[in-house]
Amino acid sequence: MTLSALSNTTGRLSGVLLLLLSLIAGPVSANPEVDLHDLTWFVHVDLIDPGAGEDLAYWTNVIEESVERGNRLLVGRNGPADNACCTKLANSVSVTTFGSTGDGLDVIDSLADQNAIAGTGGAGSRAFLVDSLTYCNGSSPTAIGCAVLPGCDGNGNDDPNLWMYVTVEAFDDGTLASVIAHERGHNACLQHVATPKCALMQATVFTPGLGGCLTATECTRMRDARTEASSGELCPCLDLAGDPLTDGAKCDDAGGICSGGCCGSITGDAGVHLLASADPGDAGLAPEDMLRLSAYTGDWTNLGQISGTADDVRALAYSTDADVVYGIVPTVGDDRVITIDPATGLSTATIGQIANGTDEFVSLAYDPGATSSPADDRLIGLEVSTGDTGELRAIDPASPNTASLLGGLGWTPASAFSSLAYDPTLDKLLFATPFGPNGLWELDLGSCPPSCSPSQLPGDGAFWTGASMTWSPESGMAYVVGTAFSGAGTRTFYNVIDPATGSTMETLSLDRFTPAGLASVPEPGLALGLLIGTGLLGALGRVRRA
Repeated sequence: MTLSALSNTTGRLSGVLLLLLSLIAGPVSANPEVDLHDLTWFVHVDLIDPGAGEDLAYWTNVIEESVERGNRLLVGRNGPADNACCTKLANSVSVTTFGSTGDGLDVIDSLADQNAIAGTGGAGSRAFLVDSLTYCNGSSPTAIGCAVLPGCDGNGNDDPNLWMYVTVEAFDDGTLASVIAHERGHNACLQHVATPKCALMQATVFTPGLGGCLTATECTRMRDARTEASSGELCPCLDLAGDPLTDGAKCDDAGGICSGGCCGSITGDAGVHLLASADPGDAGLAPEDMLRLSAYTGDWTNLGQISGTADDVRALAYSTDADVVYGIVPTVGDDRVITIDPATGLSTATIGQIANGTDEFVSLAYDPGATSSPADDRLIGLEVSTGDTGELRAIDPASPNTASLLGGLGWTPASAFSSLAYDPTLDKLLFATPFGPNGLWELDLGSCPPSCSPSQLPGDGAFWTGASMTWSPESGMAYVVGTAFSGAGTRTFYNVIDPATGSTMETLSLDRFTPAGLASVPEPGLALGLLIGTGLLGALGRVRRA
């Protein structure tokens, strides 16, 4: 047997309900059975600190939540390079403590420590949570996980006495879910790989998260490493061939629908899909195609070229009142306002031309107004001028040949604020930027005019280059797609953001593409008007500004 360490980088980016469900495609009866990995977990006693609220129940919850998120990486898809894989780690985990106070095994920094871990807990697959590590079959000062990598013969559970250890450092970095899935991959005989950039088995985790991409061979080996001969559990959003069912398909009777191969709640990210004007290549080309993304797993497909003339669509916003996507095509002498079919992602018409010379709109947000009528809707755009100064402007979709001034953006370079989202429940604009420590900024529109001065949300968070952003009334979350790092190391990251706090709820490294505009669109068939009386209306209904 050999061992493999996963290293970290210092870089960061970061009645009626039944009627509703009947509108969503029913489940396919033939689903594959989960190949289950049932691990026994151990937490070092020196991590137990009841006074700080970190008792065994706390760490058990941390592990279970991380396992659940890691399972989405395994089962779901991150994009065309990924294979959905019907294998999971057991969600309800058995957790106990190991070691003794002050024995030093909360930090694995020697062969003796490693051997002590290997000899703890008896037979079976075991996982250990420690504070940190600097040793994994040799010096590994930046490692955040380590696991036995056995020789496998393809038989299920052919080497059951395996172990791995992961760190609180990974939890603090927001990467524990992907580290757990990665290290179990080593237990399943998976080696480190360099490509694709969303690969689960990369040797270095790009904070704040690995992707979940697995090849077909990696998936087979991961399934062969199961610990249960028959789990009795099915993957409700995969067919027997292992392919994801259509997004929006019903997957349980509690309001669950399929998204990216996983079953999620209608009122959460699974009830949302995203449209991104982007180039799906790897060379930073113009965003002339439309991609459809699962807001639950980051899975994406290319819907094709947005228009017959390969327009460079720089900004998108979806109108909930008119059920149409608006886009901005910047050109020399004017910017064209176009409409896009939210179902196909294709341009349907040019509805306006804004004569703004060399100025360009780089981002767009949608304000639904105070009523459900499109008459009081407006689009809010950031227009960038020569010298990289910017102005926020409002566009009336009914007369989109002019853009009225809301106020000047009090920051330079304005082009760094390349994304906009409007949250009507909080009546504020959100921006995603490359400026740390938290790349999320907010603006109270009541502070404009003459100058609009956004402020950075507190705390640490992701920050992006060339980000696109949107807000969804279905989930109440903001979504960001952007790139980080540069050159051959450039990654495309997908983030779910709590707009009230600026906290990053989820980050995935996706199969690479170059993003531009982003719009949030509800899953087809989710008839929100039918939710009256179900208790879900408050979660899904829009709240409008006064």
